[in-house]
Amino acid sequence: MVIKSRPNWSDSTLRRHAMEIARSTSDVIGYNVIITDTDGVIVGASDENRVGELHEASLAVIAERRGSSTSEDEARGLKGTLPGVTYPISSMSGSVVGSMAITGDADKVRPFALIVKKQIEILLKEREFFEHAANREHILQDFIQDLSTFVPGVSNETILLARASEFRYDRTWIYVPVAVDLYQFGRFALSVRRDYVNREGEKPETVIQGVKRKILLEIRRIFNGPKDISTMESNNRFVVLHGVRPAESYPAPSNAVTVTREKTEDLLGRITDEGLNAAVGIGSPALGIADLAASYKESWRALTLGKKFMQGPGVYCIDDYRLEEMISTVAPSVRNRFVLSSLRTLREEPDWNELKDTIRSWCESGFSLVNTAKELHLHRNTVIYRLDKIKVYSGHDLRNFRTCLNLYTALLLDRFLGPGSKE
Repeated sequence: MVIKSRPNWSDSTLRRHAMEIARSTSDVIGYNVIITDTDGVIVGASDENRVGELHEASLAVIAERRGSSTSEDEARGLKGTLPGVTYPISSMSGSVVGSMAITGDADKVRPFALIVKKQIEILLKEREFFEHAANREHILQDFIQDLSTFVPGVSNETILLARASEFRYDRTWIYVPVAVDLYQFGRFALSVRRDYVNREGEKPETVIQGVKRKILLEIRRIFNGPKDISTMESNNRFVVLHGVRPAESYPAPSNAVTVTREKTEDLLGRITDEGLNAAVGIGSPALGIADLAASYKESWRALTLGKKFMQGPGVYCIDDYRLEEMISTVAPSVRNRFVLSSLRTLREEPDWNELKDTIRSWCESGFSLVNTAKELHLHRNTVIYRLDKIKVYSGHDLRNFRTCLNLYTALLLDRFLGPGSKE
């Protein structure tokens, strides 16, 4: 990634800044100020009529990289030049990118010139840093895109690894990908646009983008390890490749997910403090670039499945949704037939919702009467009554493991086929 050594003086924003610096400085010191590009052409001036003219004295200053003064006699022999002092302007990399000049007695205006020169150079360095950061962010987003489309045996793993290394990726470390989706952000954006529609000053889109940048900053404050990689993927989505620890010092990779989840819960708290919420997906621990690509895709599947089944924001780990992940790949026609054959008679009953909750709780509670009754806030005799009712209605005995497995899977499929939460 290369930091540009020469500003684009044709950029309207940069030219406006040059004009503002020239005008504001002139108002304070009482002398005319100009700023030129490397060809000596004036790009900013307290006297706007001079913009676009050649300031010939700047050519020697730029070529020799040192300041000079111009007397009245010398000025008469130089095109577009008035008596005063001229200094070169340097970029962050040290190259000369233009000049600045102040009209007046050299001894009087020289101290002002050095201050103005420094002010302009600070402006340019800030822009160079901004362009460098924006360029790096763009390249990072391209890398994430390539990671998301990586196909083992087809994609070039060596090239992808080389690109990842530019962002401190270390293939000897265990990584856990994290996908972040701001929940119902469209509503927030709509409210901002509505609130700012008749307000002068800051534009709504600037406010919205500012919130996204703030979220990214919070992500980077939390996931701030030496090998962590994070960026805004698109719109209101973010991604983190959390470098947990070197594999050789981490004998239990599953613990990496626990560590990652703790950081993610902290992130959700900070997002909530901003008046927003998020759904977060966590992939499985990955070692190596191919494994990382697969786990990255898992993080987004975990997020999608979590939102689908839980109908809201939260933290969703792929390991908690392996069954849901598997059934989501089943052909729709097979899913429909399985659900219909397993649940048809029960779904026709008026107390279907109660029976459905009983089946789910019975399976998730380890087929325990006590635990099922506790979760449903029922007496155990009521649970027994419902289990018997299910057997009478459908012929399914929930004390049989395979029957429970079929019904539980059918419930998941039914939920998967149903409508998701609206955002």
